[in-house]
Amino acid sequence: MAESGFRRLPAAVFLALGAVSIATPGAGQDWRDFRSARQLRGVEALDVQLLYAGGSMRVSPSEATLLYDAQLRYDADHLVPRRDWRREGDAGRLRLMVSSRTDGQNDFDAPFRLDGDLELDLGYIEAADDAGRLAFALNPSVPTRLRVGVGAGRARLELGGMALTTLEFMAGAGDVRVGFARENRVPMELLSMKSGATGLVAEDLGNARFERMELFGVIGDVTLDFSGAWRASAEAEVRMALGELVMRVPREIGVRVTRSGLASLSAEGFRQEGDAWLSPNWESARVQLEITLAAGLGSVTVERD
Repeated sequence: MAESGFRRLPAAVFLALGAVSIATPGAGQDWRDFRSARQLRGVEALDVQLLYAGGSMRVSPSEATLLYDAQLRYDADHLVPRRDWRREGDAGRLRLMVSSRTDGQNDFDAPFRLDGDLELDLGYIEAADDAGRLAFALNPSVPTRLRVGVGAGRARLELGGMALTTLEFMAGAGDVRVGFARENRVPMELLSMKSGATGLVAEDLGNARFERMELFGVIGDVTLDFSGAWRASAEAEVRMALGELVMRVPREIGVRVTRSGLASLSAEGFRQEGDAWLSPNWESARVQLEITLAAGLGSVTVERD
């Protein structure tokens, strides 16, 4: 996934609205507002990468007339926004990074690295400020590969009704909610969530229409709610180092959980076969979810709703 960093492009490439200073209390802070938006104009596929040092972040569907709309409030003494927009035919690529001025790191992909030992590379975490905020709205009709990284803070991803072909999300520390209140418009090849010291709640995952899901967590409390309109079988890989994990699955889908690790597992109504726990309807269900679970220390609870 190696790609070059941001390059300087002519100002005319962007539809930028704002980037002016605003008065705020507090010494040593230079708060500014920044907005960037783009019209749809024939774009039929999109690749989006967002990296936000920290604060409050919200991702949601945009108005149909806009391809995307990014609104940012940031402390210019410590943070700097960078962006890169490119178009090749009917496909577009947007990269938006809000990172520390002193970090010196200009490779967007670096913070997304996660090695086999679940060691998060989050060089931007020190730049987090609770007063900063980023609101990013994305057109729901355009098939999109979306990658999001947040150093620290509060993140809300309200993704119902979008057309996500891939979602990769990574958070260093804080409070995170990911939700699919409505069905994803296209099948999702990969749904990936990676967290450090994070409280994570992911809701209505059945509406995401993922083919494969992965969750890698270092420490924290995690809730995975697989409710939704399941159309096809899927598989999930869940790896937790330390913490409490709750997985809620609909009664109508068949579920098999294959476990390794020292964490306790509670799955009422499931039957055990070796290292696997099977729901009563595993063999007969039209739609099946196969979960591979590796949990170090803590507890895992599987609930059927």
